[in-house]
Amino acid sequence: MKKLLAMLLAIVMVLSFAACGTNEEPVDEPADEPVDEPADEPAEPTIVHVEHADWSDEVKKAINDFVDTYAFTENAYVVFDFDNTTSIFDIEEQLGVHQLQVMAFAFTPEEMPAILSTEIGDLNEARGTDYSVNDASYQDWIDDIVAAYSYLYDTYGPFNAAGLDEAGQAEIQADPMWLEFAAKMRAMYDLIYDNESPAVAYPWILYWFTGMTPDEVYALATASHTKYGAEESKYVEWVSPEIESKAGVVTTEWIHGVSVSENLVELYRVLDENGIDVWVCSASAIDPIRAAIDVFGLRDYVTGAIAMTRCKDEEGKYINKYDYETGYGWKVIDGEWVEGDVALGHQTQGVGKVNAINSVIYPEYGVGPLAGFMDSTGDFNFCTEYANLKLVINFNRASRKVTDGGGVIAELAVYQRDTLGYDLAAANAAGDTYYVLQGREENGMRGLRPSDKTIRLDKEEELLFREDKNDQQLQYMIDNAMSTEEIINTFALSTAEEDSVLGFKYGFLSDYAGYHNIG
Repeated sequence: MKKLLAMLLAIVMVLSFAACGTNEEPVDEPADEPVDEPADEPAEPTIVHVEHADWSDEVKKAINDFVDTYAFTENAYVVFDFDNTTSIFDIEEQLGVHQLQVMAFAFTPEEMPAILSTEIGDLNEARGTDYSVNDASYQDWIDDIVAAYSYLYDTYGPFNAAGLDEAGQAEIQADPMWLEFAAKMRAMYDLIYDNESPAVAYPWILYWFTGMTPDEVYALATASHTKYGAEESKYVEWVSPEIESKAGVVTTEWIHGVSVSENLVELYRVLDENGIDVWVCSASAIDPIRAAIDVFGLRDYVTGAIAMTRCKDEEGKYINKYDYETGYGWKVIDGEWVEGDVALGHQTQGVGKVNAINSVIYPEYGVGPLAGFMDSTGDFNFCTEYANLKLVINFNRASRKVTDGGGVIAELAVYQRDTLGYDLAAANAAGDTYYVLQGREENGMRGLRPSDKTIRLDKEEELLFREDKNDQQLQYMIDNAMSTEEIINTFALSTAEEDSVLGFKYGFLSDYAGYHNIG
């Protein structure tokens, strides 16, 4: 047995040796086919949110829900009003005061009567005495203003678009005739606003730029925004001196200080970073609006702006005529302002904002804005008429009556929240725009508040509505279980007391095309 095992072991060893010693080349195994690595999927865009503490809870949630839902949507854009929406207080009215203080005017006394009488009513009709001790006519006001300007022009002028330096301002403001001029110019703006339509009053103060180029107006506005953006809010009263005049002693009050809060800079940035284009549509002039966007740090986030325009002469200087034919919007392209080539064709206030948006912005996207930002009647149309509107933020001035669009939308925002139980998703699912109300702090350096209530200038208590009639109108909505469409269509139209369902006058528009009438 042992011999047999030994023999078998020997045979195995021989065979193994023979195999190891073969001269045949080893056969190459076929190489593995390369495996394609899966292509990298495009990264999902990052959605950013507002985080600032001074948003009301409803507004902060609404904004963040909005970007979560509509970020990077094709053809997505929003439209902001500027004065008292983007800014706290009115940049154009502040600029008018700045012009008076530095005497930045580019016309002669001989040119002034035609400028001041542009498109206003009967020059010889007596007007109210809200600002003057006399029941003076427009012509009386103009005669007094021109007389004061002529004296100042001859004594301290001629004036120009840049205005006087600090020493020159101090010298001229020490002269009582400067206050005669400044108080009556500023008060006449209020007088025209109270007695004429917005279509007359809004352009009237812009005609103060007559004789200036767009660049000169931009530079003047830049100086105004920079100065007043750094100063606290306060009321200032001007009273003209007791001298012989036709309009007599005139009193006017204006607000010192204007700015854009950190919240609004954040909001513009967040919308832009979420792929949503940002447009401004303002009833101020286009050059001061561009300057404000730049001064307050918004240009990097803005797609474009449309605002009030004026005609120019052959030298490119403004004249006292509104420009319906060649008044264009502006876009920010590669970080620079570029004037467009499509005419607005309308004043950018009231229904004119809708018409201007339809002329310039709507064709670029093929749809209406996804969101609107407002404070007043002048914004009501563009913040209610577009069926595509998902969200509207109403910045609460707590000064808007039932005869103002800002007042009715403030009530509607409370109604949607407390009665309909809406958030953004519920409102949009019901086919409605979601309206929310943002409070603000008007004192000091100005800002927003984590509330829907506002603390008005020179006040300490927070306020939701202007007056009891706002509460009564809201209660009527509740008692009658009104829909958003019913509220907007009913309370937009100006209604006399005798025809009112509330027993008092409400509404603010003579004609209204209707909620969500633009597809």
